[in-house]
Amino acid sequence: MSRRLILLVAFLTISSSLLAQPVDSLRVWHYSSRHARESLDWVRNGVIYEIYTRAFSPTGNFTGIEERLPELKKLGVTILWIMPIHPVGVLHRKGTLGSPYSVRDYYGINPEFGTLADFKRLVARAHELGFHLLIDLVANHTSWDSKLITDHPEWFTKDSAGKIVPPIADWTDVASLDYSHPGLRRYMIEMMKYWVRDVGIDGYRCDVAERVPVDFWEAARTALDSIKPVMMLAEGARPDHHLKAFDLSYSWDLYSLLGPLINGRRKPADMDTLLKREAVAFPAGALRMRFSSNHDENAWDAPDVVKLGNDGAKLAAAFVNTLPGVPLLYNGQEAANAKRLRLFEKDTIDWSRGSDFRTLYTTLFQLRLRHPALTGSMIRIRTTDDDRVFAYARVSGDDRILVALNFSKEPFNGALKIAAADLAVPGRTPVQDLITGKPESVDVSSSGLFPISLLPQGFRILSVAPASH
Repeated sequence: MSRRLILLVAFLTISSSLLAQPVDSLRVWHYSSRHARESLDWVRNGVIYEIYTRAFSPTGNFTGIEERLPELKKLGVTILWIMPIHPVGVLHRKGTLGSPYSVRDYYGINPEFGTLADFKRLVARAHELGFHLLIDLVANHTSWDSKLITDHPEWFTKDSAGKIVPPIADWTDVASLDYSHPGLRRYMIEMMKYWVRDVGIDGYRCDVAERVPVDFWEAARTALDSIKPVMMLAEGARPDHHLKAFDLSYSWDLYSLLGPLINGRRKPADMDTLLKREAVAFPAGALRMRFSSNHDENAWDAPDVVKLGNDGAKLAAAFVNTLPGVPLLYNGQEAANAKRLRLFEKDTIDWSRGSDFRTLYTTLFQLRLRHPALTGSMIRIRTTDDDRVFAYARVSGDDRILVALNFSKEPFNGALKIAAADLAVPGRTPVQDLITGKPESVDVSSSGLFPISLLPQGFRILSVAPASH
């Protein structure tokens, strides 16, 4: 079973049992009545870009990333997440090059990518251009030939015979760490502090965070914030992660719904259920990371343009970037990359493709930077065909944006029912199409119907002038 599939099955097993409960019984968890930790503005307003160093450039190293930072700045991303940078284990290695998640030395740099000086230069250049930079932290396990397993075999999980074991049977290239040992906890926190304090990174994406005790993450966060305010992203979906330790968690549920929704096997109403469940399961203000691909999905499921088709991938991009949460872009999505970027080999993205995707993502990211509504509140908007169209407004003060997405493969010529949302009064309403930039005007009926046409698997994102009464 693939790493990505194992994680997804585990998440769905946990979440299905939790989310199947009635809303009232969920409240005994006391998460929805509590507040998530307050995140920095650059986190709440950010756009995350995930970089797989091997695949990002032909050279597959830090210099290859540094050379293209101005392009990423122009694209509009603000937070760079670099997949593991550490030396990869050789013992029990998978594939030719091994998994970047099989870490041999937490203080080391994978020579495949360059030197520590190269990485420090990359961090400094990223900061000069206004980016914040995260690295991937693999705290749950190490390679079988890691420095830790040599120096401290007592820090690893063992079976009844005293033999060190992998965290999951299929993960044969890694050995499981045991956080019941105070020495391991101290070591890991000091290591995390080193990369923030001495190298200058701005936080961590924490691999399989749910398999590491929450109280460890909380202690680590306190230690890191004593150096400087950081960002912490959990690969997981535990509500309690949001209370003290993490800024964001994975919105696996949205990813799992996207394919069936775009391919016609599910209805837009299922999205209502998902958002309602999030609201009652997570602390108030919890940030979810929204995505239509990442390294696991690309490698083990399929690239978004393969799984969803070009139109479906663009629809998913509009959805991910206008819902509440923080969007992620995996390297190559902006080039319509149709290749699986294998985690144990060297593949390279063809950057010559997908100019229309690059234009779309640039537009979506710039909208997020310029419109406070896209980090404001969400108002669900009903339509004249809710079996095919999902619509909502994003609002912050006088900044009002309407989003309408057609999940069917037939054109939609109908209306949004905006009367209850108080977005416009009957009559001629000025709007601007935020994708094309063209100003328009719409005749809103006396009953509050806002006419709109959508292409098959098409979408509209419209700025609406404040309603005047």
